[in-house]
Amino acid sequence: QKQGCSGETVKFYNRALRLLSRKVNLLDGEAVKECLAKMPISETTKCNYASALQSFYKYVGIEWQPPKYRPQKTLPFIPTEEELDLLIANTSKTVSAALQLLKETGMRIGEVSKLKWTDIDFERRLVRITPEKGSLPRIIPISDLAISMLKRLRARADGRIFSSRKNLANTFYKQRKRLAFKLQNPRLLQISLHTFRHWKGTMEYHKTRDILYVQKLLGHKSIQNTLVYVNLENSLFQNLNEEFIVKTASTVEEACKLIEVGFEYVTDMDGIKIFR
Repeated sequence: QKQGCSGETVKFYNRALRLLSRKVNLLDGEAVKECLAKMPISETTKCNYASALQSFYKYVGIEWQPPKYRPQKTLPFIPTEEELDLLIANTSKTVSAALQLLKETGMRIGEVSKLKWTDIDFERRLVRITPEKGSLPRIIPISDLAISMLKRLRARADGRIFSSRKNLANTFYKQRKRLAFKLQNPRLLQISLHTFRHWKGTMEYHKTRDILYVQKLLGHKSIQNTLVYVNLENSLFQNLNEEFIVKTASTVEEACKLIEVGFEYVTDMDGIKIFR
């Protein structure tokens, strides 16, 4: 905490060290390495555990050379919009309001849980986001539906709209599990709270083809974090891009009309702009 780590990072380090301490003497660095190597967990998790251990050893003054685990890069699961709406419609009014905000804004669940009523501009339908994890602050428009869902919630004494991140997450995962069993749809179990952010980033890039806009929307400081949505969009919509309708424009007005209905600029030839 004194080093400025987030509360979630501190909680993870706590869980990791407690788990490892039940398996091995933490003060025996080599035994810890051997234990970690044999644990049936992913390379990504081992890398995170090694970070927790390195912080611990630095604190207690023990020299320790961390093992070289590399996080496994995978593309996140992107559900259909119907599946997201299904979860929104079949959860409690508090959880469904939070999910609707996640879907419309691409916020992190930690950012949603921090929201206060003063962050909502009901007249202009705007939400002011206080960032986390080094993101940038932003103001994003929300729909009339989101506004009406928020108005159904009771005011809290502390001024916040929702309870803690942990309570929101626990309630969501219980309700998601119940709905997946009821509908016999295991795909719903792959939808986490962060999935809504991935869905929003992918759909906004598909709609705009503007990676800088998506970066600003999600509050990323580095565009490297945003580029994953280019790969996701290409993977999800590649079958839709095999055939094109081609249009041309010779004036700015004609080009704007094509862009407004979804055409994408390709190139110029002989002073004519070509769109698909």
